[in-house]
Amino acid sequence: MDTSTLSAPLPPIADLLPHSAPMVLLDSITQWDEQNIRCQAHSHLQPDNPLRDAGVLSVFAGVEYAAQAMAAHARLLSPAAAGGPPRKGFLAVASKLNASVDVLDSLSAPMHIEANMLAHNADSSLYAFSLTADGQTLLTGQLTAVTVSDNSTD
Repeated sequence: MDTSTLSAPLPPIADLLPHSAPMVLLDSITQWDEQNIRCQAHSHLQPDNPLRDAGVLSVFAGVEYAAQAMAAHARLLSPAAAGGPPRKGFLAVASKLNASVDVLDSLSAPMHIEANMLAHNADSSLYAFSLTADGQTLLTGQLTAVTVSDNSTD
């Protein structure tokens, strides 16, 4: 990742995402530029994490962490949209997933989420991502997100 970051002050994470608590999983953006974003999270360690199923937080719940990093990145790149609500979208494809653990909270350390934009147009984005904690890779893969056009009726 390029060590430079864009200098605009960052809004709160919750303002960048189309979610509200408790689904805002990211704590902070630690670095970003036009192609990449790095975020940090501790919510994978919380027993009341909304993605837990029967008390277990599958490593594949990490896809949502990566998707939130992508959404935050898209919002940061779109300053004209900053005054309104985040655009609605959905995760269309999760591919090339490679997990090295079974559960996200296998290490009791902050999780680092890195997403790198591979392709982007007005309606979709493709990112490669990695989730790490304590220097260990937890999950890697690629995500394609599709945004809903602004003139659609929901």
